[in-house]
Amino acid sequence: MMLLESVAAVLIGLAVIALIISPLAGRQSAAVPTVDDPEDLDETPKGVALAALREIEFDRATGKLSDEDYAALKTKYTAEALAVLRNEEAAAAAPAAGPAESGSSTAPAQDDPVEALVAERLRLLQVGAVRCPTCGPRPEGDALFCSSCGRSLTVGGCAECGAPLIPGSRFCENCGVAVAR
Repeated sequence: MMLLESVAAVLIGLAVIALIISPLAGRQSAAVPTVDDPEDLDETPKGVALAALREIEFDRATGKLSDEDYAALKTKYTAEALAVLRNEEAAAAAPAAGPAESGSSTAPAQDDPVEALVAERLRLLQVGAVRCPTCGPRPEGDALFCSSCGRSLTVGGCAECGAPLIPGSRFCENCGVAVAR
């Protein structure tokens, strides 16, 4: 009976050792990609552009990017992402299109929803933008001085309290009195 218990203990011990060693030995053949495996999204041009957009959004949210840098980088990477998406759409449509239709697939569609969103966002930025007489629209909506040239962005002083007024404002930000137009 004692011999049977000793054999069982040895077998259980060997099983535990095998379970511990098997992950450490690793299976190298499973890590080799095959031709049929899809490529990693982060390695594609689309994945790189989208990852860059996510990264600048995160950097802005954590305070690592100023609004000016964010606007410049967002414009750059959005344009790159749109170009990649258009190229993918053109490549997908090219094999399906006949010889008469192949020339029309390279022009962007007038009713493209992404283009409409970009145009609307641009319009909103231009409408509410503070403008420097020298440099044009500024990305800082609450700026009193231009971040590029240092010129004053205020129209003058409030008739009631004397606080500087921002161009286009209808009311004084200090006292709330209506600004004469």
